[in-house]
Amino acid sequence: MVQKLNDLTAGTPEENSTAHALSLTYSRQPNMSSLFNHASMAHNNHFFFEALSPSPPPISNSLTTQLNQDFGSLETLKQTMLSTANAMFGPGFVWLVKAKPSSNATVQSQEQRFRVLCTYLAGSPYAGAHWRQQGTDMNTVANQTAGAFGAFSVGGQRDAALAPGGTGVSPVLCVNTWEHVWLRDWGIFRKRNFVERWWECVDWGVVEARVPKTQGLRGRPFI
Repeated sequence: MVQKLNDLTAGTPEENSTAHALSLTYSRQPNMSSLFNHASMAHNNHFFFEALSPSPPPISNSLTTQLNQDFGSLETLKQTMLSTANAMFGPGFVWLVKAKPSSNATVQSQEQRFRVLCTYLAGSPYAGAHWRQQGTDMNTVANQTAGAFGAFSVGGQRDAALAPGGTGVSPVLCVNTWEHVWLRDWGIFRKRNFVERWWECVDWGVVEARVPKTQGLRGRPFI
């Protein structure tokens, strides 16, 4: 994935750009879909692997309290992520995200919450790439256009900061549900077993470091 991305950007002004930056840059350019797909997948996979550990530390009391406030319990969060991943018809990622703090103090407490969302294929959860979030499996819905053409195109919505329905979120954890990640080791009927084992390997120290601490700031840097 990274080698292909390097080949696509070699000799261009973006050859030293991060995969994350490239995915944002090309999220609304269908003629550059190959570059977007490789950049987004490179970033998503790195994000997935970075939070895995053979001996993960226990989750802190502080993060537990935050997650309990939004999900009721860690067990509820676990079952939500596991069930969502297991139910996905196509390949993609399931994300735990936190809404970015709002500048409006009256709604800040309502917006600054942890949520679970999924993206299909190389879809991205970031606000800047929300045009390519791909929150539905496009193999199962009628044709929709949100690229260079149509109502939601660069020309049609050139000045829009977010795509329709877009929200500003900071991902803190994800699980990869692409078949090549689990099928060989777990078999065709044991996807849920893979996701359950993944949960046991989550490095909660990495997750907590990614949680935005103050308005306008992110957690750890992205690839």
